[in-house]
Amino acid sequence: MTGDHSPGFLELRSVSAGYDNSRGYSSRRGSNVKRNRTAVPVLSGIDLSVKEGELLVLAGPNGSGKTTLLKTAGGLITPMEGKVLINGKDLALLNLKERASLAAFLFQVRESPWPFTVRQTVAQGSYARRGWLGAETKADREAVTSALEKADLATLAERPITELSGGELQRVYIARCIAQGAVFLLLDEPENNLDFKYANMILTLLSDLVREGRGVIVSLHDLRLASRFAHRIVLLSQDGTISAAGKPNEVLTEEIIGRVYDMSEDLVRDLIL
Repeated sequence: MTGDHSPGFLELRSVSAGYDNSRGYSSRRGSNVKRNRTAVPVLSGIDLSVKEGELLVLAGPNGSGKTTLLKTAGGLITPMEGKVLINGKDLALLNLKERASLAAFLFQVRESPWPFTVRQTVAQGSYARRGWLGAETKADREAVTSALEKADLATLAERPITELSGGELQRVYIARCIAQGAVFLLLDEPENNLDFKYANMILTLLSDLVREGRGVIVSLHDLRLASRFAHRIVLLSQDGTISAAGKPNEVLTEEIIGRVYDMSEDLVRDLIL
């Protein structure tokens, strides 16, 4: 991820994605989805890319498709139309191990009922590469130790995750993504339910990973954090299309935010900017 090589890209090209009313998110090819009258598109005509060494923030009102976009970018949902490419390779044609080496996905964190230690939880990141029954190698152990250090968790390595705060638990799951070895990290609202201190800590960690060469797409509610940390911001509209994209100072204007969130510019100025 570091060095003199040209950066790789994760790209969504003319992607439409969603779910059907009877079976949840669609995993079928586009031609079959079109024939299914119950198919409900959430995203429509999405074109975006993120490169290694870049932090891209997704923002937009609830229901605009941020989670669906992240799941599609990570291969958890097959597009109804269009393609997802990583370094020029069609994600749909890669096997699970190949996908795991390229993209790691972090859902919105829920409390874990299982008292695994921090180290054991982070080590789960390597399962995608070696399988559940594969023996842990020296390289796997080194990757876990490195991930713990990057996430500032080394002193908590043997503590059960059931004893952690929300901010600590979020860092554990990010460390698990790091241990997976993926080039691109996809995170769904990692600052959700955290106070500003912990939210800022999480975004600082992601920025450090970006400086090392990883590419990050992260959905955020807090536009102040987006303004501070993002290289680029993509604002999704309620209809699942891209309403605005660009550098923070180009996108986070009173006019654009007011239009996307259906708020008056005065309210935007008082509450957000």
